[in-house]
Amino acid sequence: MKFDFILHWLWALVFSILALSGIAMAGAKYGWVMQYDIATADVVHRVAAIVYVLLTLIVILYEIIRILRRDKTIKPWLVFGPSGYGLFTFITTLIFIITGAFIWLFMDSDKAGTALSLWIHEKLTYLAVASVIWHIYMKTHALMWPKKKMQKAK
Repeated sequence: MKFDFILHWLWALVFSILALSGIAMAGAKYGWVMQYDIATADVVHRVAAIVYVLLTLIVILYEIIRILRRDKTIKPWLVFGPSGYGLFTFITTLIFIITGAFIWLFMDSDKAGTALSLWIHEKLTYLAVASVIWHIYMKTHALMWPKKKMQKAK
């Protein structure tokens, strides 16, 4: 099994856990996601965030090694890329990490900064979840397209 494939799906799994636990903490209307157990959602979210940051660092390190080795092979399962959805994912990931770290570290000391970080973090979550749905649709559609093309050729 390819390393980029494993990273992709680990990253997707951790992102899903972060999205679900984060949405559960976003407000009362989404608390049902984790049966209104906000304390557990907070612990799950923090543990998953640590794994998310570690996986992000591994992906970045993997890309740096590929660049240093001048490896030009196409890795379709890589999480980050120089354009398109890979670039969007990279930028949103950095914003998630920065705002998440700010919330975690300064929640008790900087209320205004925490409020702004929470607002950015929450709105970015909705955008990222929508983009993941779009990403899944497009990849599924891309997998189905050659079959339709082959049927027309017959």
